[in-house]
Amino acid sequence: MDRVILSGARVQARIGVTEEERAQPQELVIDVELERDTREAARADDLRLSVDYAAVWLCLKAVAQVRPYALVETLAERIAAAVLGEFAPEAVRVRVRKPGALREEGVDWAGVEIVRRRGG
Repeated sequence: MDRVILSGARVQARIGVTEEERAQPQELVIDVELERDTREAARADDLRLSVDYAAVWLCLKAVAQVRPYALVETLAERIAAAVLGEFAPEAVRVRVRKPGALREEGVDWAGVEIVRRRGG
């Protein structure tokens, strides 16, 4: 299966378990991979038959900024549901990274990666 990929999308979002952590927006780095057959789009050279990267970016940014989240798991789940609903891929992989989560402990990032498929 083909993959349409957005890698390293940076967004500001209010996320964290404590109110203090959610008080200020934090940078998140989000990767999204959509599994979708792109052969017809390639043959026709027609974006309408594929996935518009900019539209995916706007979708994930809107989901990330619509409300505060306690868990990156919740944000990843909401992004996956929105992408599945709006772009109809066979599956979507979403990785949400918090670069600042354990920076003082020397950890590059903490986060979650999920895979969701259409119809379940």
